[in-house]
Amino acid sequence: MAAPRVVRSDEEIRAAWEAAQGRSQFCRKLDIGYNPVAAARLCAQAGLDYPAPHWGYRSLPQPKLPDPAEQVARDTELQRAKDERDRLRAQYRASLREANLHRELLELAREAWKPYAPAPVVAPKVAKSALREDAVLSWADWHGGEVVDYDVMQGYNAYDPAIMCRRAQYTVDTTLELLFARHVGTTFERLWVLDLGDSINGDLLDEAKATNALPVNESMRLVAHVRARALTELAAYLPVTYIAVPGNHARRSPKMQWKLPTETGDWLIAEMVGDLCRENERIQCVSPKSWSVNVEIRDHVHALNHGTTMAKGGFGGISWYSIQRSDGKLTALESARGRHVNFRWLGHIHQRAEIPAMDGEGELFVVGSLKGGDEYALYGLQSYSGPRQQLVGCHEKTGVSWRYPLFVKFGDEKPSRYEDLLS
Repeated sequence: MAAPRVVRSDEEIRAAWEAAQGRSQFCRKLDIGYNPVAAARLCAQAGLDYPAPHWGYRSLPQPKLPDPAEQVARDTELQRAKDERDRLRAQYRASLREANLHRELLELAREAWKPYAPAPVVAPKVAKSALREDAVLSWADWHGGEVVDYDVMQGYNAYDPAIMCRRAQYTVDTTLELLFARHVGTTFERLWVLDLGDSINGDLLDEAKATNALPVNESMRLVAHVRARALTELAAYLPVTYIAVPGNHARRSPKMQWKLPTETGDWLIAEMVGDLCRENERIQCVSPKSWSVNVEIRDHVHALNHGTTMAKGGFGGISWYSIQRSDGKLTALESARGRHVNFRWLGHIHQRAEIPAMDGEGELFVVGSLKGGDEYALYGLQSYSGPRQQLVGCHEKTGVSWRYPLFVKFGDEKPSRYEDLLS
């Protein structure tokens, strides 16, 4: 028996045709299941198109094709953005590689410039009396990096970085011997190390550039490490205060720049020494931003200055008149302002002297050089002075109680434990 024929009124067919969005929905609205044959017959009955124009994809608006010029502009901008993205990616990767390189270099620098560990503290020496004093070790005119030729000097002197290390060690070893093996009746409470400048030779003179063993920066590094190690060794026996003033050889300009005492290798070396000793509580490093500094030791004032201008004159020898005249002028200035200096410390002229102060009470210490006489002194001035530094004792009553010139040339023949810094 055949299935009954589907019958719907034209009004029902039109209503479903208009409301539907596709064939399936049209069939459901007429309740005929999904019967495309019946649906087509019913639409033909009502005079309607099957499928309707508004059904399915036919009801969607057709996309508008872009203008070719606009498409080219968009593609160009898109390519530019991609190129910029690729450039930034490459730059980012390069910056990562650079950051890693900087980190590695920083680690290497930190390793090369790490502070010296404090040396084990030696048990304090018990003195045989109640006498208590401080000691002052004066370093002056090391001229690190310079070479003094033994043959040109006719055997009077020789100097190079290795000899500098040996003479510097001699100041340390002899200081400890004098304080703790000779002055057995004294308890020393502090060692003051006065650095009077000209730590390096510099390269302002053509002959210095031609004959120096080390360039300026390497000379500065070597001197800083030698001094830091020396201070570390001394601090094992007693607390140390290191005070430095700049000289004239380490400046970076042909003329002295009096407004800029920090624009010298001497000041920077003192800062480097302080950095290398920063973890040692028994070492105090002072690098004032000044050409001179006053320090009170055992109730007496000591004035430090390299002596660049105070020691002018005195051709081929100690400039007594210039030094005493400068001392008199400074004493007058200080007295007018309620200041009083008991002792002045100078270097510069590479000769040792002890000169009465113009106030009739104090004294001027002119400290010799670690370098000693050089070719200029021998042939330009017909003069020579051996290498010397200075060690004195300080007491409340007398100011300076005893004194020793340190004949550092005695250390030349013995290899130094500091010479490993030359490698």
